[in-house]
Formats: sequence, structure tokens, C-alpha cells
Amino acid sequence: MLIAGFESVDELRYLIKINIPGIFIGSWIAQNEEIYKLIKESNYSGIVATDNEGGYASWVVKDIPQPKELSSLNVYDFYSIVYNMALKLKEYGINLNLAPVVDLHDELNPVIGKKKRAFSEDPYKVIMYASLFVKAHSDVGLKNCIKHFLGQGRAIGDPHYKKSILIGSLKDLKKDLLPFMYFIKMGIEYIMTAHVYIPSIDKEKPITLSRYFIVELLRNILNYRGKIITDDLNMSAIRDNFGILDAVKIAKQLKIDYVLISRGIEIIEKAYKILKW
Repeated sequence: MLIAGFESVDELRYLIKINIPGIFIGSWIAQNEEIYKLIKESNYSGIVATDNEGGYASWVVKDIPQPKELSSLNVYDFYSIVYNMALKLKEYGINLNLAPVVDLHDELNPVIGKKKRAFSEDPYKVIMYASLFVKAHSDVGLKNCIKHFLGQGRAIGDPHYKKSILIGSLKDLKKDLLPFMYFIKMGIEYIMTAHVYIPSIDKEKPITLSRYFIVELLRNILNYRGKIITDDLNMSAIRDNFGILDAVKIAKQLKIDYVLISRGIEIIEKAYKILKW
């Protein structure tokens, strides 16, 4: 299954016409009111996803405090802010928020820590605030995808631009795993994978494309039965090391439920054909 982004209203119209399983609203198009009108008028019934974490990664609903700041609030104020954000997302026709981040905060990490996208370095505090985040969405009828499995918050490097590497053994990842283990037990429906390399466990592939992490750890050991979504395959960590279409083929072999490609209509068309057959 494919969740596809678009760069114009015409591309969105085309994706709806071919009945793409999911559409992704990226930062570059999210403030165009015409796309929401088209989604509603077309009666599109698939996934309508975006990133609205608060702070930096908030494409549709702006002016929400960053997660690190949100986690300093009392639970009532936190819930109120996230509830109202979710309510606005629903009004726009969004039905899946690719949030919250349940990675652990590390100030040195360029893509999570420095942008204050994680609630805390304490996994139990992450669990508390991420649970409230999910509840606020559930209370207005939206679904959440927790991310990034596994350990993006403490990795070195930003996968948007280069390899992202986490040094350590599986034992060293115990704290990173705790939020995911909690939400799996609570029945979370969607988990997004990270394009993080953990060389001590898999020297060749990042988590998104690793049989060990996807099949053995997430499915078999952690017994996750919900849907798996890849992070955007357009990121350099995937595109420059595997190629998007080869990554799609690997994801299909691993029985990943949804492949996310944020933009590039020609690549999206080719990926859709691979996934359909």
C-alpha cells in the first residue's frame, strides 16, 4: 500500500482519480486551502495524513508549541492545546496524524533533539505526554502514528541528508524501546519506522529495510499487530543508498503495510505499480 505526497492540486486530483490508498500533505503544499476543498468534494475515502507534532513539524495547523515545550505544561493545558489542534486537523479532513514522536530527546541529535521534537529524555515522561497526545486525537476521532521506530532521537546524523547511525547493542536500546512497547500493549494502530542504521545488529540496512528490526523484533518479539508505515523513502538515507524503487521492493518483501513517498509523481506511479502487483 502507498501513501503518496503531491506538489500541486493537479497531482492531488490525479492521485484521487487513480484511487491511491493514502495521500500525504507535506509542508510545501499544506497552506493551500484548495487541496482541502478538493479532498472533501471528491469524497476521498483513503488515508489523509500529515505531520502535525507541534513546533517545527506542524504542516497544517501552525503556532503550536514544540513538543519539548509542551511537556513542561501541566496535563490539563497540554491536553487542551493538542485537543484543539486535533479538532482543526479534523476540520481540514485529516484522518491520520503522523505524530507523536516517541523518540528520546538528545540535544545533540540534529533532526529530533535540536528541533525539540521529542517530549523528554525520560521514556516514562515520553509515555505520559504521548498518551495524552493520542487521547486528544482519539477524542475527536483521529488516528495517530507513533514514530520513529527505533531510536531516531539518539542517532547521529539526519536521514533527510545522509546516513543516520545509532551506536550500541539491542541492550543499549532498552530505554528507546519502552515507549513503543507501551503503545504496542495499548493497541496503537500505526507505527512509523526510522531510517536509522544500527551496525551492531544490521550492518547493511537501516531499520526501515531490515528484516531483523521489522520482522523479528517488531512483529515477532514485540508482537506488534498494527500497521507499519515507512518514513519518507525520498530521504537521502534511502534514496542515495538503495534507490527509492528498490526500497519499495524490499518493503514489500518485508510485508510493510504502507510505504510513504512524499513527492515525485513519476516515482510514485512506478512504486504504485510495484505494490499493486
